[in-house]
Amino acid sequence: MRADSGAADQALSSTELAIWRAVVKGGWGLLAEINTAMSAEGMSQADLRVLEALGDSRTRGISELAADVHMTVSTVSRQTARLVADGLVERVECGTDARHRYVRITECGLAARDRHVSVRNDLIRRLVVDRVTADEYQTLGEVFRKINGGLSDLPE
Repeated sequence: MRADSGAADQALSSTELAIWRAVVKGGWGLLAEINTAMSAEGMSQADLRVLEALGDSRTRGISELAADVHMTVSTVSRQTARLVADGLVERVECGTDARHRYVRITECGLAARDRHVSVRNDLIRRLVVDRVTADEYQTLGEVFRKINGGLSDLPE
């Protein structure tokens, strides 16, 4: 296992490249299936990700929300405008600075989030959890926690 970053400029071996391609093919395939199912229910995965992030804390600034969901501020700003128009999110004033606005999920947004989480979770169960062992699923989570932790170490 390679955890050191000293080999950052080293080319991938054929085995490493084959594993990476399997990750990409499986990951994109899984996301495509989830996107298809979510679109059929009237919501994108990106919208759900924003609703989930808002549901965790209820009120967030756009910049904080964008960082949490790994999207640009402009993308999240446009996305929240659409969610506001749909009644799933509302804008609220920042008590200390009228120039800043926060967004929070509405009761309708919470219900939509829960409905769409159920659709997504059913797919995750069928396409991932039921196809691997409990240990493999645990390892998958550990691997992606490490990857996510390393993302904040990247230079801007």
